[in-house]
Amino acid sequence: MRRSLFCWMAGFLLLAGVSGAESIPAKLTLGGGRVWSGELLGRDGDWIEFQKSGSRKPLRIGASTVKKIDFTVNVDAKKISALMRDRNFADAIRLLKLAISPFSAYSDVPSNLTRYNLLLMELLYQAGDYEASLEISSKIAEDTKDDSTYKRKAIVYQILALVDSGQKEKADEALAAHGWDQLPPDDASAERLYITAKVLMGKGEYQKAIELASKVVAFYSQDPDWAQPAELLCAELYIKLGRYESAEEVCREISIFYKDTLESDAAKRLKIKIEKLRAQERLKESLKSGEA
Repeated sequence: MRRSLFCWMAGFLLLAGVSGAESIPAKLTLGGGRVWSGELLGRDGDWIEFQKSGSRKPLRIGASTVKKIDFTVNVDAKKISALMRDRNFADAIRLLKLAISPFSAYSDVPSNLTRYNLLLMELLYQAGDYEASLEISSKIAEDTKDDSTYKRKAIVYQILALVDSGQKEKADEALAAHGWDQLPPDDASAERLYITAKVLMGKGEYQKAIELASKVVAFYSQDPDWAQPAELLCAELYIKLGRYESAEEVCREISIFYKDTLESDAAKRLKIKIEKLRAQERLKESLKSGEA
């Protein structure tokens, strides 16, 4: 999951600075394949004020007739990448929101902002703001008609946010709506296996969940986006099953192989949790012995 954030940074985020001017340079794609370059001057309800390049007279265009708007989005890619490496998601989110905020009046029109919103969706999820992440992922999953990469990614994070925020019934509904409510086949994608494992853990089906999470680790080890969180999930499931030594071994491996990651941070917290659980069990055994 995190690798995709860095790849996107390298691939399409530009240099720093969003223009504060009222007009916004943009390219409009209209019906019939017509493409106009110029500036967006403002929004008046269902109408968009647009001035074509080289024209002196603005045009009023129905928003519903615009097939796509291509904006020039400028953000400080190096700064956001550094913040992400430091797991400072709050500031990364703030910078990204600042970059796309000038275009909020046109959020109902298809545009090249989808990929930026997907990035924001991931950052919000990593920051634990599941409701805000869910709002974005649900909108993209609903608005994107084709089975595109964007839509599939949105569905993944929609379900993850529902599961992690404790909305189990809605997670099941989303799985069913997208045809993911059956156990995945052996050749299923890493994210499908991982999501199903998370859902099963929420239902208390720990053994089935750990089998799927283990498949991600075994078959998708070269994909850190899913192998790393799947390995952490295995540790959590071992704890649920009371297999503390296995959980500690997984945490140790995470600390060695995934240093300075979200998973290594979480593994440290799991080790502390295991120590507390063991202390509680020793106390119970001591109390039982005293009663005997």
